[in-house]
Amino acid sequence: MDNKYMTTQEKILEAAIQLFGLKGDMTIREIANKAGVNVAAINYHFHSKDNLLKSVEKHYSNLLYDIQNEIIKNPTTSLKEKLTIWANNLMEFMFECPALISLVTNLVLQDENYNPEIIKKFFNNIEFKEQIEGIISSITNIDDLEILNYKYIQLFSGILGPIIFQVMPNVSGTKRVFIDFSVEEERMKYIKNLIDTTLK
Repeated sequence: MDNKYMTTQEKILEAAIQLFGLKGDMTIREIANKAGVNVAAINYHFHSKDNLLKSVEKHYSNLLYDIQNEIIKNPTTSLKEKLTIWANNLMEFMFECPALISLVTNLVLQDENYNPEIIKKFFNNIEFKEQIEGIISSITNIDDLEILNYKYIQLFSGILGPIIFQVMPNVSGTKRVFIDFSVEEERMKYIKNLIDTTLK
């Protein structure tokens, strides 16, 4: 949307989203400057920086959720391809937005009643879990719900593990990883092995 047609609230949120994507953290003054508003406008529309950051977290979580849904519901890819593309896109997204992990952590620590959008969209999303289990079941012919649950956890954990191994050292400044999952060739070898193991 053209900036001149955006409301002040939309301009502030858009500025915060762009800054977050570039540098992870930002000051209220940086957001105000990028949005072309004064600091008081941010306080008026969002009441606090934390509330604004919650909106940023919601934006990125919804974006990731939409990407995930598009992959899983794509009728032109095979079932195994769906799992491969989904795993790769989820890992790639988190490597491009590593600050999302620390953002969610900080928001939860500052407000124990806050229920992050990323938790609702991924960890508590029964529909998506059942879609992935349905794909696994179709490929393996497993119909035992307990085994399918284990395989879903195995696959999901196998995707999250490398994200943590890759992102956390980078965030802390040590940058030491066993395998550089940001390199596509290394990541795809790992994902292929993970999916083959899960589907046994």
